[in-house]
Amino acid sequence: MKTIRKAAACLTLAVALSVGFASTANAVVINPTPWSLRTPGLFEDYNFVRAVATSLRSPDQNPGGANDWSCRPSSAHPEPVILVHGTWENAYNNWNGLSPILKAQGYCVFALNYGNSTGIRGINATGDMIASASQIATFVNKVVSYTGAKKVALIGHSQGGVEARYVANLLLPKGLVSKVIALAPTNHGTTLSGITTFADKVGVKQFGFAMLNAAKMPSAVQQATPTAPFYVNVNGKGETIPGIDYTVIATKYDEISTPYGNAFIKAVTGATVDNITIQNVCSLDLSEHLSLSYSKNVAQIVLNKLDPAHPHAIKCHAQAPLTGGTWIV
Repeated sequence: MKTIRKAAACLTLAVALSVGFASTANAVVINPTPWSLRTPGLFEDYNFVRAVATSLRSPDQNPGGANDWSCRPSSAHPEPVILVHGTWENAYNNWNGLSPILKAQGYCVFALNYGNSTGIRGINATGDMIASASQIATFVNKVVSYTGAKKVALIGHSQGGVEARYVANLLLPKGLVSKVIALAPTNHGTTLSGITTFADKVGVKQFGFAMLNAAKMPSAVQQATPTAPFYVNVNGKGETIPGIDYTVIATKYDEISTPYGNAFIKAVTGATVDNITIQNVCSLDLSEHLSLSYSKNVAQIVLNKLDPAHPHAIKCHAQAPLTGGTWIV
C-alpha cells in the first residue's frame, strides 16, 4: 500500500511539474491520461542486459522499429527521430527499449552505429569524437534525403547526447534540428565515479590514457578530458544555439557520467533548456547510467518533448537499476 501511495504521489508531482510545459506566459493543456506505452513481446529484449546478450550474437541488428527507410513522416509527427548511442554500445543494445515505443506512437525512427575504431563489432563510439560527429551528421543528412523532412529531432545517450548537441550546434544547417534530447550525456566530461580524479592524484592517469589510446579508444580519454578540442568546440562559445529546444535527463544514480549534474547545460537567448533529474519526476526510478534509456518514465518525458503541443501527465513507474526495462506492469 505504501508503494501505491508513493506512486500516486509521484504521479501528482509529475502532473504539477508538467515536465517543463506549464508556464504562465504560454500554458499548455496537459492531457491527464498518461501515455499508453506499448508492452514488449514476451521474447523481446526490453532491458539493457537482454539487449546486450542479443547484440553479442548480432551486433549490427537494428533496434525494434528503427531504420525503415520507406517511412515518411506524418503531419502529426513531421520530424524523424534519430537515435545516437553511447560509448562501447551499439544502436541495438542502447535503443531497443525506446525505439519500439516511438515507432508505435507513429514516429519515423532511425538509429546508427558509429565511431568503431577497434574493429570489434558491436563495440562502437570508441573513436575520435570529432570524427564521430561527422559520421552522425552524414547519417542525419541521409535520413533527411530519404524522408524529405524539413526538421529532425536527435536523441542521444551518454556520449551520444553530447555528440547530438555537437552535430546540431556546429555541423548541420541552422534550423534543421529542432530538438536535442540527451540522456545522461557527458556534456562536460566525466570523472567515472571519481576514478580519473583518483588516478590523477596517484599519478597513473596518463598511463591509463595511454593504454586507452593504444587500444584505439580515444573517445574514453576525451570524455575524461573536458579541455579536449571536442569540448572546447561544443562548449567554448556557449553550450546551446538559438532555435533548438534542448532537454537533458540525468539520474542521480549515474555511475559513469559523473558527477551527474555535469550533464546539465545552459541556454543562450533564443534556445530553451530543460534540465531534468529523473528522480524528481519519479522517485521510484532507480535507473542508473546503462538502464536510463530503458526507463518508462524517460520514455514518457521524451514523448512529451517530441510533441510539446500535446503533453500527457507522467505515470510514475518503479524502475530497477540495470535490469529495469520497458515491460509494462
